[in-house]
Amino acid sequence: MFKLFSGVVPAPTRAEPTALLKLVAGQFAADVARIWPEPHTAFLTATSARRHLVCLALALARDVESLADAILRGRLRAAIERALGRAPAGLERALGRMGETAWAGEAYRRLLDLLSDARAAKLLRHAEAIDPAAVARLGRLPAPMQRALSLAVLITDDAATAVAEAAGAIACRSGAAAADAAVRRWAEAETETALFEAVREDLYPEPPPPPFEGTAKLRPLATKAAMREAARRYNNCLATRVTHAVGGFSAYYEWTGNPGAIVEIGRDAIFGWRLEEAKGPNNDPLDAETRASLTAELGLLGVHVGRSGWQLERALCPDVGRGWRLPSVAEDLAEVFGD
Repeated sequence: MFKLFSGVVPAPTRAEPTALLKLVAGQFAADVARIWPEPHTAFLTATSARRHLVCLALALARDVESLADAILRGRLRAAIERALGRAPAGLERALGRMGETAWAGEAYRRLLDLLSDARAAKLLRHAEAIDPAAVARLGRLPAPMQRALSLAVLITDDAATAVAEAAGAIACRSGAAAADAAVRRWAEAETETALFEAVREDLYPEPPPPPFEGTAKLRPLATKAAMREAARRYNNCLATRVTHAVGGFSAYYEWTGNPGAIVEIGRDAIFGWRLEEAKGPNNDPLDAETRASLTAELGLLGVHVGRSGWQLERALCPDVGRGWRLPSVAEDLAEVFGD
């Protein structure tokens, strides 16, 4: 004879994550559901620090199931010791500043590495909130920069990718040792602007040797540093022309007469090398006497001063159109000298 039972039958528990658990536990939801079946109450009602500790332990492949009660109860410091064994200083404080939802496993592992680095750990200690995107972004950077959390906070994912590709370009051109040395310099940058300037500086090699050795009054600006220094003295945009010099399309000289001038000569398919621009400090035009002296000096070197080869070639094309007019040499030179 069977005894009848009256009352509410409790709903069976299921080791499947609910939508809420998937939101809170992310990639660890299935493991959490196995340890704390639906409705996952013990896990979901725990503090964010405890939940992060659970997910961190899972990311490190610890046996969380046997430690479940220890992780969610008692002092947090003791729970960390039970879950992870030895843990870097600062983890207890960090766990409470990591947001409400789980991080990716790699980001948890990277956090432990950052806490073992004095510079990154100091930043984490003083952060009101720890940004998982910034921690994850470190994985996009070259290896010597993967503890540069202060920079990862400042830049975007695309910028981090570009920095890594710049390091790859340097390695391809100059070898792994040169790239490694450059990246270590970049890691010391303190601002986004300083980082980008450092990367651009190393990204471009030195220009090829100048086509002419120069003269007593015409001094080649043969290095990136020489171009930057001249740009400061003349208060112009010469520093932005480094790419032209590196590509071999242009070469730059300083006319050391009084007044001085920055002189750009460019490759010309017809004339070889042609005077492209010559201007004084602050891009001021040169006086007639200086122009004459400079023109004579360039002529001795074999540099063409006059119409561009492109203008001449264009005039000889039948499809140029009757409305097009060949500019005079004087007009071309006026552009060269900034008139």
